[in-house]
Parts: sequence; structure tokens; C-alpha cells
Amino acid sequence: MENLQRLRVLRAVALEGSFTAAAAALSLSQPSVSQHISALERELGDRLVDRSTTGARLTEAGAIALRHAHAILAIADDARRELAEFRSRARAPIRVAAFPTAAAVLLPRALAGFARLSPGTPCVLIETDAAESVALVRRGEADLALAYDHAADPLDLAGLSARRILDDPLRLVLPDDHPSADLPIVDLAGLRDEPWVSLAGHSCAESLRTLCGAAGFAPRLTVGSGRYATILALVAAGHGIALVPRTALSVPHPGVTVRPLRPDPPPRRIWAATGPRPADTLALLAGSLGADPVLTC
Repeated sequence: MENLQRLRVLRAVALEGSFTAAAAALSLSQPSVSQHISALERELGDRLVDRSTTGARLTEAGAIALRHAHAILAIADDARRELAEFRSRARAPIRVAAFPTAAAVLLPRALAGFARLSPGTPCVLIETDAAESVALVRRGEADLALAYDHAADPLDLAGLSARRILDDPLRLVLPDDHPSADLPIVDLAGLRDEPWVSLAGHSCAESLRTLCGAAGFAPRLTVGSGRYATILALVAAGHGIALVPRTALSVPHPGVTVRPLRPDPPPRRIWAATGPRPADTLALLAGSLGADPVLTC
């Protein structure tokens, strides 16, 4: 840094035409300017400035040194500016909007991996539904959205940088004492008279209707809830059976049995979406979400 300061002093002397004026421009004393120039001349082995009572002007060697000084100082300024931008990005938290299941199952392990790749970058978690998480990214109120959809009801991801990180299979959830609980795979056709607990207001409910319709019957819905924990509790209490994404079953729930269904329902698709040009830190975090979490069902 001291050598850079000497180059700045040389530049100021060339611009101002005297040691006194250069000192005023750099907020230094005149003797300090003289010392910097003398030290630079010793380092470079040549006289760089002709001093006189009327001012100072560069020698031919000084002009060569000044030309390189301009290039060196420009590089140093670029490095300082880039480092300042990096520190600013590192301090700014990454805002992640995610639906509750992703926040509980996918993000904890992904954030641990991201912390190792980008230490010191804080994250703020916004728990919301899938469509709203995408809307938050579009409005600039979140940096990364974790959202889901079904092939029959796709999300509008136009204009975003979206990555499909997981196919989340749908599983049949039965009370432990249900006659089909002992079967390794349950045939949907045998469930036409069963009551169903539905995820109210979600595309999972539409998937259930579509699946049952293809099997030749309409599901008999008894009660609905917007939370998977409540649905599992209702199934355990005997209110019906349910179709639930596998990620929502990562923690065992007492009183219920989880089985694959035949035919296999189309999975819930989970996406990581950012703005059209994600920053490097966002790309790192999105990449950390690519692995299938360890699930027990």
C-alpha cells in the first residue's frame, strides 16, 4: 500500500506541477511528498522529477513511470471496488421464500451445505405457499423461491431461472388398523368406497380427483385441512385415508401407515426459482438443493 501511495504522489506532482500543490491535493505535508518521491526514485533507480524554485516537472524516466502508475492505480481501484461489492453482497442476506414442507425438510441440510461454500452469508426464510413464493421473487421481495406444482397444473415460471430439484412422490396414508395397511402396494380401484381426508385448497386435492376419476370414481371427501400434520392426525383418528407427498412424511406419525399406490400417481414437482440472472451465491444455494433428502417412506 505504501508503494501505491508513492505512485499516487507521483501522479499528483505531475498533475499539480509542484510538491506544495500536490501535498494540498493529497492532504499531505510538503516534506512527506518530497520523501515519497525520493523513495520512489531510489526504488526505480532513476530521477523521476526535476525540482526547481518555480515548481516540479517529470523527467523522461518520470513520464514512463507515470504511464505505468496510471495502469497500476487503475487496477488497484478496480480491485478495491470489486472487493467492496463482494463485502456488500456477503453482508446482504439471501431471502428464501419456501412452502412449509420444503422449509422443514429440504432447506436445513441445503443451508448447512451452503454455509460451508459461502461462509458468512446470512439467509432469511419466508414461509409461504408455492405460488406466493414465486410472486415474491418476481416482485424482488425474495431472492430464491422453493415452489411445487403438478404436471396437470404447472406453475408459471416464465422469465425466471428455474431448476427442477426434486420429484416428490405421492403416498397413500392409512390408519394403522385399515384392512389395506398390511399390503405392500395398495390398488386404487379397491378404495372407491373409502372416505378421503383432503388437503384443502391445494393442487394435491386436484391430483386426487384426477387420479380417482381415471380409475372410474369420484373420491368421497369427508374433511379437509391446509396442513399435512392435521391431515395425518385426522387419518390416525379414523376420519379417512389421504394422499400425501413423501416429503411431508419425513417424520413418522403415530397411528398411520404409509404405502405406495397402484397406479403410481404423478409426483409433485419441486422447483428452485430465482431471477433471470442469479448471483453466484444464489447459484450456490440452488445447487445445494439438488440432492434428494433422506426420507423413510
